[in-house]
Amino acid sequence: MGLVGYQLYVNARLNFYFFRAHGYGATDEMRDAYFDYVLSSFTDNLPYIFVFVVAVFFVGLYISVIILRPFKNIGDYSVNALVDQNTPYQVEQFAGHRLVTRFSELFFEFIRTGRTRGHLEESNIPPQYMGIHGPIFDGAFLFHFSFYLLIMTLLSVVAIVDIGSGIHQNTVQLAIKTLKVDPAITVNFFSAQSGIVEELWVMTALVICILNLLLAIHLYNSVSGAAFGIFATMRSFMKGNYSARVHLVGYGYLRESTRQLNKYLDWVQKNLTKPSRPT
Repeated sequence: MGLVGYQLYVNARLNFYFFRAHGYGATDEMRDAYFDYVLSSFTDNLPYIFVFVVAVFFVGLYISVIILRPFKNIGDYSVNALVDQNTPYQVEQFAGHRLVTRFSELFFEFIRTGRTRGHLEESNIPPQYMGIHGPIFDGAFLFHFSFYLLIMTLLSVVAIVDIGSGIHQNTVQLAIKTLKVDPAITVNFFSAQSGIVEELWVMTALVICILNLLLAIHLYNSVSGAAFGIFATMRSFMKGNYSARVHLVGYGYLRESTRQLNKYLDWVQKNLTKPSRPT
């Protein structure tokens, strides 16, 4: 928004020099009147801009909930399962991080079976999970939460074009009403300028789209490594490494969920596994 506001001001300021070259704006009062009139479409829309900024904030919160929901689901289940082994583990149909969400269903079923028997037994891990040694790309999930960013991007572009067009039209109307020059000169000047203004808004829209795309990729990458880390811990645990725990560095926003999972794994190791015999 700051970039857009600056561009609007620069455009209005350059046009002011055109007015002053034709004898308008010699005093501070006339200069202030010019900017008040030309930028009126922007100031009139300030309440809507404020509402839009607030909406962007809440959309950002919702996106963060979507991204972190699978991890919170695992943490919440771990807490509840300590109290009641029959606690259902429910994964949403369109939940993100399919690697960890799908495997966690298998993992918690493995533990529930062990609790019913009183001890854990060796489990066969499906072969599709055996050859995974790093984060995998979840395009469906990336598109899911990027869809909300796309909506906000389109709304931003529409708002920018509308406000920019309003300022341009106000400038043309003011020039026709106040400047004592041939109207054809004024029309030709601002008609030629309209092409430059359109290019400016196109470039601004392109920058906004690129920034939102980079934001979406950054948000995805900020949790994809953690998803693989939790998956790898669960897989190792099912292979018989009952001391495996989740240790994530640089993922403070997931610390509570991973701590809850690790507490559950501590309880499982203590109560459902046989201590190793000294050799």
